[in-house]
Amino acid sequence: MNRPTYGWNVLLFVLTFFTLTFQDDIFRIPYLNSATISEIFRIRTPYSFSLLGILFCHEMGHYFAARYYGIKATLPYFLPVPFSPVGTMGAVIRIKEPIRNKIQLFDIGIWGPAMSLVLSIPCLVIGLYNSQLVSLAERAATLQAHPGLVDIHFGDSILTYILSQKILGPFDSSLFTVEYNPLAFAGWVGLLITALNLLPFGQLDGGHIVYSLAGEGYRKWIYYLFSAFLLLSIWNYSWILWGLLIYYFIRVEHPFVPDASYPIGKFRKIFGWGMLLSFLLIFPISPITVVSSSGAKNSLGEDLWNILLEVFSK
Repeated sequence: MNRPTYGWNVLLFVLTFFTLTFQDDIFRIPYLNSATISEIFRIRTPYSFSLLGILFCHEMGHYFAARYYGIKATLPYFLPVPFSPVGTMGAVIRIKEPIRNKIQLFDIGIWGPAMSLVLSIPCLVIGLYNSQLVSLAERAATLQAHPGLVDIHFGDSILTYILSQKILGPFDSSLFTVEYNPLAFAGWVGLLITALNLLPFGQLDGGHIVYSLAGEGYRKWIYYLFSAFLLLSIWNYSWILWGLLIYYFIRVEHPFVPDASYPIGKFRKIFGWGMLLSFLLIFPISPITVVSSSGAKNSLGEDLWNILLEVFSK
């Protein structure tokens, strides 16, 4: 019997730790002195370790559910992204055997986002108590003084907006933005990754959940839901890329999985629809906006909204 090897798992874990810690500074490491590298480690490792823990527990939620049913699965493969302000695309495991019925599919699908949701919210809450508000006018003035710089704004979901207003506010979000401390930022990214996984399409966790709950009948309306999702690109153009990834690679429809020999049960239905409803609270319509010295370019949705405001204010 071949013994499993974990070389790729370990290598990708280490690389993801470095991309989380250094982010877009990673290619400057050879030119940085030891004091600067030490300072980056001191400031950013709370973010790296916290987010790695969230991602690890997310994937192990899937892994242990699969192993509970005797289905072979790999340990997590982390996905490093050095060009991103986040530093990662998350992590994945590979299910190496067919899932036999929708109850198994439901349990394997739901325990990943459930774990990351439960861990991300405390990180965000605790971190917000050590975060601060910064003036958007001051940030704009800094960009004007240094035209080569760019600023990155991290958008709110309903939940992050309520929590930041409760803990740091109340404040006018058109005048101030939250500068997340590393732990809060790990919570924000954890919620974003959880929300993306809960999109109800194809092989995403949300796709597993909604297909398990709704059955084959969901094929009658899933493309209408996908079309509604594409409308989000009016507010943030990155959703066009996500739409292409889902359509061509993740797929809109879920592959066929047989029904179980007994009903999915009331508890799973409540749990499943509750997780899908949590998506509405943690999903940011415009997660990341890059701002230059000329300001942030309005999305089509913002331009249409401003036009409507002008028309109805007359």
